[in-house]
Amino acid sequence: MPPEGKYNGRARPHGIMVPMDTSTVITNLKGAVTSDPARPWAVDFIEDAAIAARGGTVQWIGPRRDLPAAFSGAKTVDGRGRWASPGFVDPHTHLLFGGDRSHEFNKRLHGVTYAQLAAEGGGIRETVRATRAATVPELVALGEERLRSYRRKGVLHLEAKTGYGLELEAEGRLLEAYAQLRARGWSLDVTLMPAHDLPPEFTGEADRYIAEVAGAWQPELVRRHPGVASFCDVFVEKGVFTASQGRAILESGRRLGLKPRIHADEFCSTGGAELSAAVGASSADHLMFASDAGIRAMAEAGVTPTLLPATTLFLGMKDYAPARKMIAEGCRIALASDFNPGSCACIDPLLVLRLGCLQLRLTFEEAFTAMTLHAARSLDRPDLGHLHPGAGARVLLWDVKHPLDLVYWMGEAFLPEVQDSMN
Repeated sequence: MPPEGKYNGRARPHGIMVPMDTSTVITNLKGAVTSDPARPWAVDFIEDAAIAARGGTVQWIGPRRDLPAAFSGAKTVDGRGRWASPGFVDPHTHLLFGGDRSHEFNKRLHGVTYAQLAAEGGGIRETVRATRAATVPELVALGEERLRSYRRKGVLHLEAKTGYGLELEAEGRLLEAYAQLRARGWSLDVTLMPAHDLPPEFTGEADRYIAEVAGAWQPELVRRHPGVASFCDVFVEKGVFTASQGRAILESGRRLGLKPRIHADEFCSTGGAELSAAVGASSADHLMFASDAGIRAMAEAGVTPTLLPATTLFLGMKDYAPARKMIAEGCRIALASDFNPGSCACIDPLLVLRLGCLQLRLTFEEAFTAMTLHAARSLDRPDLGHLHPGAGARVLLWDVKHPLDLVYWMGEAFLPEVQDSMN
């Protein structure tokens, strides 16, 4: 790690010269912190920094004293002595769902198991009922409320899944709601996931359901809602879907132009990590019980392991994903919230960052990179997650002495000011 508050001299200030009257410079910063796309796991702490942008794109970053003369007449934004960082990217959320399961959470605290809740008709089925009953305007309103909370806390882009409809029309309403949210200016990538669980109409018939989703629902949803979803996903887990069933979903999605993502090895090793490598998935998520062979396969295939430590905490589990082993094998891990009503009611990027450090044993630099650069890479978004030239000018301004304060002051609810291209 560079000395606290010092510029890491290995990365020289650089940029693209632009006409000064079209540019904006954020200046009077205590510093800027950013991962570097050109150097694995490298994080620059740039003291007394400036950031120059044009048209919503970063053109230059470096120490203020080195700001090129071409920007001398640019419009300035006063950083007021704060630290600048790229916006967080959350690459795994279940943003849209109806209803609330806080009462079930308390039942679990009283000792009722998830299996008992499911046997009583609760669990995911309760959320499915509420989601199926929700109209598109109701889903959009819920989504905007949650997205405002994400933005207020520094998440400026996220991945959002379907998967609580579990029927063709309800999944279609979720896609329509996501399309409307994007039309309103919210920055998100959408993942199609009708294979999130087995719906009650298909109880005991997982093979038939997989065949229906792969052969009929996914093609029809893509036809009805072209361009909305970029990814497809499936829950490969004991008691949900097998690796072979997951492969059918992901290969069907890939034929439709959807890039694979996968819920894998959350409660036991089911071959999900190996499957993610075999199908060239953009990410494999959860992975608390990923096998050594699966970890090596992901590293060799360039799959991003997306780890969800807040879910482990929320469920009261002791087995966090083996992040250090993954990094040692060459994986570039990402961190995400897994926001959902049943196993992680969490919209808090700083909690995820802190759990990455305290439970996954990541350094600050590793956890920060996992929530910015690597999270964006798992979504094929090279313009997000850093502040180097070519990145989106989507900047958070933090009133902290140093970025390490975001983790060190464990209970503090630091809220950034957002400076981005939506303003």
